[in-house]
Amino acid sequence: MPIVDDERILHDNQLTYQFHQHFSKGGNGRIIDHDDNYWYICKENELSNFISLLENNIGIPIGRILHNSAADSFELILSPLTKVNFGFFGKKKRSRLLSSYWETFGWGSYVGKNHSIITNVFPSIISGFYLSLVEFDQGHRSRIQWKQVQDTLILCELEPLNKAISSPQDISFLSWSNTIKIQDTGLDILLERKDVGWSIDGRLSYVLPCDMINRVIFNLSGYVEKLSSKVSEAWHLEGIDERFSSSFSHVVQSFKELFLSGDEFVYLNEQNNWDLVISSHLKPFGMGTVKFIKCEDSIDYFEVSLEPNAPLVIGKLSGIWERANGKRCRCTISLSDSIFYVKIQSSLNYI
Repeated sequence: MPIVDDERILHDNQLTYQFHQHFSKGGNGRIIDHDDNYWYICKENELSNFISLLENNIGIPIGRILHNSAADSFELILSPLTKVNFGFFGKKKRSRLLSSYWETFGWGSYVGKNHSIITNVFPSIISGFYLSLVEFDQGHRSRIQWKQVQDTLILCELEPLNKAISSPQDISFLSWSNTIKIQDTGLDILLERKDVGWSIDGRLSYVLPCDMINRVIFNLSGYVEKLSSKVSEAWHLEGIDERFSSSFSHVVQSFKELFLSGDEFVYLNEQNNWDLVISSHLKPFGMGTVKFIKCEDSIDYFEVSLEPNAPLVIGKLSGIWERANGKRCRCTISLSDSIFYVKIQSSLNYI
């Protein structure tokens, strides 16, 4: 008789509890920390694949833009800690807290003495997070260079700058980038501890701040003034500031292609069971703030909340629609004062 333990616990109780405590405001398709920052779950290789798709779509390398967007977003996340009195042995307590953040987010670990990072996160992005952490810890700006020397090992060199820390650029005029107050509902996520970071259901994963994606849209605005024919045929935007419409379109297109490059199966029945599809493919990753409204004349209508995860939701939703229907789609996105209206139809029907 084989020895089988059917009740074996695969997840790490302590790490899972730590995650749930930090993201105590999450639930109902959102991952929100105690300071109202929105996050989303990224599975292994998704980030590097998204970056490759985005660079291919816009035609330029964006490593520095990604780095700066990551650094600014994490700096804002750390900013409430400047008001915390850590008391006796404050430096050690603060260092332990920062290390626990790194662990909670699934980013691996770092060693401050030699500025080394062991991680599965894309180099330019994790180095941006690390730069913000060092600047917060030391209280001044620094210049950073990074080098990936192994698959999961990054070495950084930091040069202190005689420059005070000022707040990152405000992007609140991107209406969907602002947080809203919601009722706490709790998360249903179980984490498995790995040698580097953690996994969910055996897939290496980690969380990333949604603000970083919105800052990529903001910071790309001066670089992508024209849309490629592929993007312009797939997206029609109404109500979005023209300064950011091109970068917004390229980002959501790249998130769509990211989903289509994967192997997730989507089944949509004749009753248009979009609620079930949303629960399966969007909500578990912090992208569930979307509601199916109706299907009319083979066109599907959705509402997406004006929240920081909106570009992620819209991009992935369009990819899900294409996989479920087996057709290329045309998306019309209308931004109002309170919501994104999303209309998805076959590009052939549109023509």
